[in-house]
Amino acid sequence: MPLRPHELQQLRELPLFSEMSLENLERLLDAALLQQFPAGVVLIHEGDQADFLHVLIDGLAEIYTEQDGGEWGISLVNPVSTFILAAIVSDQPYLNSARTLVESRILLIPAKRAREIFDQDVAFARMVAKELALAYRGSVKKLKGYMARSSVERLANWILAEAQKDIDQGNVVIPFDRGTLASHIGTTRENLSRSLAYLTEYGVRIRGREIVIDDKDQLAVFARPQRLIDDPAS
Repeated sequence: MPLRPHELQQLRELPLFSEMSLENLERLLDAALLQQFPAGVVLIHEGDQADFLHVLIDGLAEIYTEQDGGEWGISLVNPVSTFILAAIVSDQPYLNSARTLVESRILLIPAKRAREIFDQDVAFARMVAKELALAYRGSVKKLKGYMARSSVERLANWILAEAQKDIDQGNVVIPFDRGTLASHIGTTRENLSRSLAYLTEYGVRIRGREIVIDDKDQLAVFARPQRLIDDPAS
């Protein structure tokens, strides 16, 4: 559906668009669509030519790859954020696939228009470069976690990171199925179940999809979070 005036104002306040000229923002968005997708919709297929810049406004999406008949999680996308931006800027095929994990609202901007405005608006180009840099640093951190940690240590740090998002809540509710979680920490569903059971010795309890943290300090001693891997601001 076309953008309504109040939606245009909401987008104007997003970091990606906040510094660009109003004229260029309107040109960028006049061909854009804001769509609501149910959970489980594949938005991007790896190998396809990049056709839209995707901006997740509400919901949750995952970036993943399909190899040898299996799927492996690359990253999780939380609002408000673009995803697979590098393919748009470089006009190259998508290297990964993407799909919604919950009902999500996504802005679709034609790739050609995004590149045109990128070439013309310095402020927009600067914010795109910043998003690319953050995505690169996120990939390096995840790679460091894979190289330096066991799967149960990666799980423990994921629990701590999720708990940090809502300090008042304290506990963590897994927002998707366990197979998806296993994929994104680089293990199998069976090993994930064993890891969850193992962590009950370090201050957590499993209650369905809820992870109850009884002793956060004890969990942190086991996980040993590191600023240059786990801090999203670093």
